[in-house]
Amino acid sequence: MSHSNIHLLERFPRLRDTMPFVALGTYPTPVERLAAVERATLLPANTQLWVKRDDLSGEPWGMSKVRKLEYYFGDAQAAGARRVLTFGPLGSNHALATAIYGKQLGFEVHLQLWPEPLTERVGQTLLAEQALGAKLFLVGTLDERALVALADDASSTLHAPRSPSVYVIPPAGTDPVGAMGYVEAGLEIGAQAARGELPAPDFVHAAGGTGGVAAGLVIGLRLAGLRSRVVAIRCVAAEVLTELRVMFLARRLRQRLARLAGVEESSLPQPAAEDFLILHDQAGGGYGRPTEASARARDLFAAEAGLTLDTTYTAKAAAGMLAFAACREGEGRRHLFFHTYAHRDLAALAGRTTRGDLPEPFRALFEGAAK
Repeated sequence: MSHSNIHLLERFPRLRDTMPFVALGTYPTPVERLAAVERATLLPANTQLWVKRDDLSGEPWGMSKVRKLEYYFGDAQAAGARRVLTFGPLGSNHALATAIYGKQLGFEVHLQLWPEPLTERVGQTLLAEQALGAKLFLVGTLDERALVALADDASSTLHAPRSPSVYVIPPAGTDPVGAMGYVEAGLEIGAQAARGELPAPDFVHAAGGTGGVAAGLVIGLRLAGLRSRVVAIRCVAAEVLTELRVMFLARRLRQRLARLAGVEESSLPQPAAEDFLILHDQAGGGYGRPTEASARARDLFAAEAGLTLDTTYTAKAAAGMLAFAACREGEGRRHLFFHTYAHRDLAALAGRTTRGDLPEPFRALFEGAAK
């Protein structure tokens, strides 16, 4: 690690000490060897698989969103906001996490949601949000391609109001505020490697959505002195997750860190194209649509590691990691899988709420799907 990096980390050993923050999660999340998965997949010799259990990041709801929401809600409190607005597809885990923690912190939560396939899990998510008191709004027939425009300027898109009492969180929590949670996650991996809890990984694999997790990890791992390459397995439309977007976010993060630490930007690691890789071969038929490879990975991780993967993101990410670990570039290397899906029974959150309690546009969606 360079002298400048050491100086920076001494300025804020935890990012939360330098900016508005509210504690929601439990860290560090553990790391574990996936030895049984290695044996079951007959990987090349000396190829190691590890997992970072961010599914255990918090209660009542873990997942990647907790790290991001700690910074968003801290920022919202500092701004004096009373209402939080965010966006996503009907079954968005980000939207549900915002509803859960927003209620816990006393915010009025508004969710603008667009259609996606109406699975049982999607229905349970909507019922839980309704039971939590979130205000639900159906916003046309957008798909995940809208994430790019919304994340870049959520306040000028759709029906986002401009008011000091309303705090707007972009879809999936992707901007320099939310991505700070994954800068801290990269630092956390570095600390765990330094303590000998896992070997320094050659590759860190994560599900690829709007790029915030990848950008945050790139910066955090470099600050921690690791040369691990971040591998984002694309689970969304190709125009949503691009190399240019990840690099753009990483550079904005670097600027924000320099400003918060009071150091010259040139003293911080410069993100480069070789710091990350996007795999495009696991997206299949599109967002939320399972593939044969993701189904195999889901079943394998359940049987051999006791981990529950979701078909939208983490099963595709696991399938991508397994394929990459078996190829020439990945064989004989150490791979860390960033597990970000927390399977929870949503029935307790939904309580006695039924579809009849949903706003009329959402009831109409389900009635149409049943015909």
